[in-house]
Amino acid sequence: MPLGISRIYLIGLMGAGKSTVGKILARTLDWKLFDIDHEIEASTGSDIPTIFESEGEDGFRDYESQVLLQTAPLDKAIIPCGGGIVIREENVEFLSDEVAIWLDLPPAEAAARLEHSDNRPLLEECNDTLNKLTEILVARSESYAKAAKIRINSGDRSPEIIASEILKELEMQDG
Repeated sequence: MPLGISRIYLIGLMGAGKSTVGKILARTLDWKLFDIDHEIEASTGSDIPTIFESEGEDGFRDYESQVLLQTAPLDKAIIPCGGGIVIREENVEFLSDEVAIWLDLPPAEAAARLEHSDNRPLLEECNDTLNKLTEILVARSESYAKAAKIRINSGDRSPEIIASEILKELEMQDG
């Protein structure tokens, strides 16, 4: 791992593989995994759909921003972020000063991966998952690009290959 990198943030559309790739990176590097969605659930005692239902998306985004800031002192940590972390400009600014990697996934592939997922509040009442994910990606692409130092295509490849590509990219950044 290049000197000076102590935290790696994974960002991107829901279904892009942030949590899965994050686990592989943490295991490979022998770093800790600090999954923001899991930390929110642990600290609130509620799952994300329940938080969305009781406090709305804004309430959830408040928790998300608070937990993101709590990652600043972490050392040797892989930090998968929720897909909407970039909705708030202050989060984009925070991430742009860190090593954030955008796992970029075409909406069609995200829709296929999320077809049987029941814990995605933004897709809850959605009749056209592909259209909704396309809208979300269009709305967030600029923020993902602004926050990320590296962009990796996470489509149509195994999480192990994606993790390996991230490590190669990070090594190239150092040289």
